[in-house]
Amino acid sequence: MSRAWFALVLAACALGGEAEFKPGKEWLPLFNGKDLAGWKAVGRYKSEWRVENGVLANPVESDNIYTEKEFKNLQLHVEFKIPKGGNSGVFLRGCKEVQICDSFGKEKLAEDDCGGIFGKLPPSVNAARSAGEWNALDITLVGRTITVVLNGKKVVDGQVVNGVTGGQINEDEDKPGPLMLQGDHSAVWYRNLWIKPLGGEVGKSAR
Repeated sequence: MSRAWFALVLAACALGGEAEFKPGKEWLPLFNGKDLAGWKAVGRYKSEWRVENGVLANPVESDNIYTEKEFKNLQLHVEFKIPKGGNSGVFLRGCKEVQICDSFGKEKLAEDDCGGIFGKLPPSVNAARSAGEWNALDITLVGRTITVVLNGKKVVDGQVVNGVTGGQINEDEDKPGPLMLQGDHSAVWYRNLWIKPLGGEVGKSAR
């Protein structure tokens, strides 16, 4: 085995057998790995969000945070891990939540299981890894149509999702809004947050 091939195998093993995400030139970083530049706390609770070894960390239950920039149609890549019983979520346009939670091993899936659309759609399969392991989440949102891929498995396949979900900070689902990360349910850690705007709808948050 060549050294180059051996290095690729090691990288794949480190990511649970997946290829490392490599953003193209149209992808924008949402997190610089150094500080919380570009993010704001909602202000409902005290924020404990911080940077730990290049990871966006919320080590204890605290406030939700959102991007200063707004997006409408998009592709998104984020990686996350949660503790046993953990619960978080990614809010698209600040109003449609893709659920993140400890669903590993669960057979009967509901809208509040990992990769589902909270209050709207359950994931079609359980692709969640065990608590404490890193997961990869890839989301496409165009209009009201959402596709979710969790750890390489499509769990929401181009489904139209009408209406907003609970906990939103934007009530108009058809206008650009920020990306929000939920921190008020449990500890959670995020890394490799990248977004690709589709159609150029990017602006400063009005909040």
